[in-house]
Amino acid sequence: MKLRAAIAGAGLMGYWHAKNLVRCGGEVAAVIDRDPAAASRLAGQFSGALPVSSLEEALATGKIEVLHLCTPLESHGELAAAALVAGIHVLAEKPLVPTLAETESLYALAAKHRVTLCPVHQFPFQRGVRQAAQNLPRIGQLRHFEARFCSAGGSGKNSETLAAIIADILPHPLSLMALFAPGSLQTTGWSVSRSAPGELRATLTAADICFSILVSMNSRPTNTSLLLLGSAGTIHIDLFHGFSVVEPGAVSRWRKIVHPFDLSTRTLFAAGANLVRRASSGESAYPGLRGLIAAFYSSITQKTEPPIHQAEVSAIAQIRDFITRPL
Repeated sequence: MKLRAAIAGAGLMGYWHAKNLVRCGGEVAAVIDRDPAAASRLAGQFSGALPVSSLEEALATGKIEVLHLCTPLESHGELAAAALVAGIHVLAEKPLVPTLAETESLYALAAKHRVTLCPVHQFPFQRGVRQAAQNLPRIGQLRHFEARFCSAGGSGKNSETLAAIIADILPHPLSLMALFAPGSLQTTGWSVSRSAPGELRATLTAADICFSILVSMNSRPTNTSLLLLGSAGTIHIDLFHGFSVVEPGAVSRWRKIVHPFDLSTRTLFAAGANLVRRASSGESAYPGLRGLIAAFYSSITQKTEPPIHQAEVSAIAQIRDFITRPL
């Protein structure tokens, strides 16, 4: 049986959620947006989807089982709470809500009404990231975790807006910490620096691993990547395209000479294979999103644990609160 979903927010992310949920066997039953034209444009791409202006209208149809929340962050709390109380499962773009307190309040509602709540932390569901997790033993003891997010999304924005964009990005590297270094989210001792508006670096040392998160609105070219340096090798992960490369750690004069050519060749082959794979599967943007949606829908139909557990979401919210606090 197909799960019937409502898409709240008819923008770019609403489109990709709708497209991917259909590929995962779901049905777009309604598109919610305050702009009637936007709701109609997106709904018109999916047979039987109704364009509506509010969640209440969508719920009144009696056809909604899942809500995909793709609206601005400030609306998440109210919309998610209303859906959960109505017995609707919720998949929300990150951050779920602005604070840890609000996060725990929503999870309490989800538990009370026996529905599933999950944020969109899609990077751990990328094929390249999953391959990197499988290959982690090949690089020995993990020593350094370096996440770099250089975005052009803040061009021309004021300091307050830049800070909000950074706060929206932070769940991504934190969710990857949970995957590659389980337990690291429980550690305190973060050091935070902001060299200028739109710039943030957060560092932590825990369990003999140095963690570094860089979020920059000004550095170019744009970059979304993760570097895992181990005692026996390194894994390079291109998070934007969704592929990873394992670089052996063998040391010799010959290895030093061929190193740039070897890494370039490995990257070229990995990027090419990834491009072909994504093109053949129709995954032209946001790699990992479809995998997360599929896992979320499966957890509902099979009545199993959600793909991202509450404890992880709460830990990420707590660290995000700490890192983004005024210095």
